[in-house]
Amino acid sequence: MNNQDQLLWQKLQQAEIVTSEMPKSDIEHHPWYLRVLQGVTGWFAAWFLLGSVFAIFSDFIRQESTAFVVGVMLIVSAYMVYKRKNSDFVGQFALAMSLTGQSLCVFAWHKLLHDSTGWWLMLLMGASLAWLMPSFIHRFLSSSLAVWSLVMVAMSWPIVWLLPAVVVGAVTLLWLIESQWLLHSEQIRPIAYALTFAALNMHSLTLLSPQELASVGNHYHLANGHFFIPLNEWLLGGIFVATVAALLQRYQVSYGSKHGIVALVAAICLAVLSQEAMGLAVTWLFILLGFANSNKTLFAIGASTFWLYLARYYYILDMTLLNKSYLLIATGLFLLALRKIGHVLMEKKDA
Repeated sequence: MNNQDQLLWQKLQQAEIVTSEMPKSDIEHHPWYLRVLQGVTGWFAAWFLLGSVFAIFSDFIRQESTAFVVGVMLIVSAYMVYKRKNSDFVGQFALAMSLTGQSLCVFAWHKLLHDSTGWWLMLLMGASLAWLMPSFIHRFLSSSLAVWSLVMVAMSWPIVWLLPAVVVGAVTLLWLIESQWLLHSEQIRPIAYALTFAALNMHSLTLLSPQELASVGNHYHLANGHFFIPLNEWLLGGIFVATVAALLQRYQVSYGSKHGIVALVAAICLAVLSQEAMGLAVTWLFILLGFANSNKTLFAIGASTFWLYLARYYYILDMTLLNKSYLLIATGLFLLALRKIGHVLMEKKDA
């Protein structure tokens, strides 16, 4: 047990929440560099073992049916290893085995990837492994595979242009009801993080030009629907305002109170501004959810991407540097004025 655990238990005793002595724990705390070394060693061991097997049976694995059977066997073996995991070495060894098995399955389906059949199979595989595999990293990677397979399935549908708003709405709902799935946090949390990163990546793709999107889509047919992009931005702004309203309700703040009016007006203003500086509503949404849920990781994701979106908007402006400077000064003064108005309203209420 470390000193932090003992200090926490002493605080609980002082608050009379617990009365007994601190129970002994079997959890061992290893330095981070030892865990990293164990993980890297697990990858090396897995690749050497798998490389030897593939070198011996390379002719058989080239057959699609055989590759699929071997891939499924590796995934099942990885699951069994995960169930017995007691170190970072074993966990990373199992992860390497599972990724190899999934690669073999994708190789077996490579002829089906020219239409939606292969991507549906990858979506099913990713979603199943995201729920079944008892590993945070594996669930995160499998969830990402499932989401991007869904994107490839929808490439020929006009709704693909609205997928960023759909995914942002789904991940926002997940984070808003976090207290309801804490008992299943081990399964749902990595999925929520995967959806968060996927939402940011998909929204970034909608900001590319048609030529850049064509190069990203490679040879896949991309549905015509650029007119959906403004609708997607308005939906994202609406999700942000709805999230602010939901958080006000969570903390029992009336919409008609001064706090509620200031929060809703600020949210609406930011949603409107995000139609010009695309991406601000999404990043502030994750900043707000991270702050509300005391989730430092989610807060850091939102804060870092906010500066990236802001830098993008600044550099694509067709203005001289002097005019950009004036714009930044005006924006700063506007935000300071909003801050002052908010303080004045709050002081009046307290008085």
